[in-house]
Amino acid sequence: MALSRLQDYEDRLERIHIVPSRQLKDKSNPMESLSEHQFQSRFRLSKDAAIFVADPIKNQLVSPLRRGVQIPPILQLLVALRFYAGGSFQIQVGDLAQLSQGTVSKLVKRVSGALAALRPHFIKYPNNNEANLVRQRFYTYGGFPGVVGAIDCTHVPIKSVGGDNAELFRERHGNFSINVQAVCTSDLKITNVVARWFGSCHDNRIFENSALCGQLDRGEVPGILLGDSGYSCTPYLMTPLTMPRTAAEKRYQSCQIKTRNPIERCFGTVKQRFNCLRYMRLKLSTTLSTIVACFVLHNISIMYRDDLEFEYEDHEDDGDENIRNQSTTSGISARNRIISSHFS
Repeated sequence: MALSRLQDYEDRLERIHIVPSRQLKDKSNPMESLSEHQFQSRFRLSKDAAIFVADPIKNQLVSPLRRGVQIPPILQLLVALRFYAGGSFQIQVGDLAQLSQGTVSKLVKRVSGALAALRPHFIKYPNNNEANLVRQRFYTYGGFPGVVGAIDCTHVPIKSVGGDNAELFRERHGNFSINVQAVCTSDLKITNVVARWFGSCHDNRIFENSALCGQLDRGEVPGILLGDSGYSCTPYLMTPLTMPRTAAEKRYQSCQIKTRNPIERCFGTVKQRFNCLRYMRLKLSTTLSTIVACFVLHNISIMYRDDLEFEYEDHEDDGDENIRNQSTTSGISARNRIISSHFS
């Protein structure tokens, strides 16, 4: 009898549908509460990429406190990423994270400085060994031989800095801006960035005063770069022809324009990914570090293949292409040799 009852009890247990316990998510933690797609659309990085970025800067985000509670480094990074992605007022970002505008301002400044310090690790000009692959990919992309980078400048609008030098930042369209120079590969990876010049400065002047120009001139790094007609034609920077006449010159012109197109796509993609670059309301020093931080994050997003779900946006040229610079004799000779040897 006892055995029969025990058997009946075991049979009933087998028929019972055991419902697994529900796992509750911490809604205050975006890593848990948001799906991968939701997270990327809000912070412009994948969860894995965000964790990767947080690790090397976490020590710089922890500071001694006189009162209050320490904000975890990953949360500080996410607050800054939300600001970069949305480009909205800091008070709106603070409302989402339940932080004051002043706290958001401090976090953006701190995180931007920490990310900008990572530039030597993530924004590197190709060495001689790496340059061979870069040349091959550029040639496959646009048909121009020997190219190691496409160069151009883009304007990042800012509020007036005030003071005696404010008008230096007013570019030719009448807006205040920072003129940012960048070099990229055919897959839109940034290999050089200069973000310290005022908006009225010509693209060619920025390049001629850059460390990269000196290195190319001395033959310390591999080149050729491709730029628009706002640059001077030199042996290491090829520019378009003013009036192509022969068939070879027209082929050169077509390939030159197509092969330098990645830098335009790159600027468009960076500004679409990080909307804060469309207008900066920060202090000048924080603005400069934030610009570099966004370019560092852009390269990390390429490393993690965080494509998001938007199409590449061609950057509207707001530089000095219509301001033609005097080309050097050696530059014209080098350009003519390329035309005769590869496009004839």
